[in-house]
Amino acid sequence: MAFAWKKNFSYSKYASICSQTVRQALKPEIKNEVKTHGDAEFLYTRWKNGAQEKTESYNSAKSADKE
Repeated sequence: MAFAWKKNFSYSKYASICSQTVRQALKPEIKNEVKTHGDAEFLYTRWKNGAQEKTESYNSAKSADKE
């Protein structure tokens, strides 16, 4: 039963449904405090001729603070 969702949709869709359900179940006072979307953070590295050139960091939470 633990993997019953695999027949119908991907893990990404399963996780999305779970997070929506949790957000909808929150009390109104708490619901306003909770962010609806998570933050993303990743590194982007440029490579040229087999050598690393430049690494850039991206964090959506920091980007949102700048705006």
